[in-house]
Amino acid sequence: MKIKILQLLLILSPILAICQPIKIYLSPKAAGGANQSLFIDSLKFYPLEKSKSDSWTRYNGLNITTNYFLVNDNAFIRVYSKTGELVKEIRYKKLGENVYPRYDKAKEQLIFFYPNKNYELTAKDRIEIKNDFANPKNEKYYKKYIIDLKDSSFAFQRKKPTAFDILNAYNLKDDYYCTYEISVDKNYKDSLDYEVKIYKDNRFVKGYFPYHKQNEIRYLYASNVVAVTQETNTPGRFYITRPYTDTIYALENDSITPAYQLILPMDNSIPKSFFEKPFKNATERENFERNNGWFLRQIYTINERNRFLVFTIGFMSNYGQYIYDRKTTAAYNIHKVKSDSTTYFLPLIDNGLNSLETSGKYYKVLDPETLKKVYEQYKGKMDGLPVELKNSFKDPKNPNPLIVEFIIKNN
Repeated sequence: MKIKILQLLLILSPILAICQPIKIYLSPKAAGGANQSLFIDSLKFYPLEKSKSDSWTRYNGLNITTNYFLVNDNAFIRVYSKTGELVKEIRYKKLGENVYPRYDKAKEQLIFFYPNKNYELTAKDRIEIKNDFANPKNEKYYKKYIIDLKDSSFAFQRKKPTAFDILNAYNLKDDYYCTYEISVDKNYKDSLDYEVKIYKDNRFVKGYFPYHKQNEIRYLYASNVVAVTQETNTPGRFYITRPYTDTIYALENDSITPAYQLILPMDNSIPKSFFEKPFKNATERENFERNNGWFLRQIYTINERNRFLVFTIGFMSNYGQYIYDRKTTAAYNIHKVKSDSTTYFLPLIDNGLNSLETSGKYYKVLDPETLKKVYEQYKGKMDGLPVELKNSFKDPKNPNPLIVEFIIKNN
């Protein structure tokens, strides 16, 4: 009988299956450019109703619920119907300056979880809280509000923080979740920890990739190190990427297997001494990272189609996004990709593929200022444009914002 993913929780020790990962050869400096239309297809447009009260920025996020598009534009969230009507503007900065929402897809909720400013927590305090995360006394150190998107009032509701919130966890399925934060500090009580830990409610059930929580060399004095877990196109299958590791792992059923291995030139490869000789202090580590800015830090995300793989790589002090063509084995730097007439000069990936991916489709929000530049490409000649795009350009000095749906080609 095929074991389902959550049954892996019954296995007492992790199984790292032995198999050969698919190799991806990449030279970041040599990765070239191309026209956008080489990679994307099947464009669909959703013109959005203008907001009378606020201007738009280029830096906006998008979530898609059963009934709405949610556009997070710095200080507030615009809620749109699936036909583009503005339903509500949710202003959340009244909660605090550094408060941002997290979208819970399973519950269709916006969650605002943040530190209670009445308490000044030290690094040692945070360690103690993580060590005792399920203790109700920790609730006072945080505040939590939700907005239930199934309730058309979109009202803020005060809620108690949960262990899931305090651990900053990632939901796998139902009430199973995993953590991904990696931390090394002499103040931890236990020496053993795992880069990926799976929980059910408040109960730890399994860990993967053990490390020494008090003095692990590669993580000593490191900041913001995480083991990223993400969904794939296959239900029940997840990809895991780890700091300073060139391998992408697949978590499925009761095992973790190497799925892809990124083969980099020596200029990007971390030397063996990095894993063997500890840094003396945080300053020495920072200097190393600054002086070796193109050494691999981590592969952060991967999205796969039959032909193309799209992945994001963090280096010690640099960043890149790349498309790998399985058919030709060529690699492209997304920042060298140019919009073209076939895709109506819309900048969908040439500034980085920071679009939302869901069910194999990508979604990109284009603000009015960006669309004004697109309009100039046409010099007012609108023949041949899709009707939705024409409608967006009715006022060329202030176009309607637009959501564009597209796919990465399969062949």
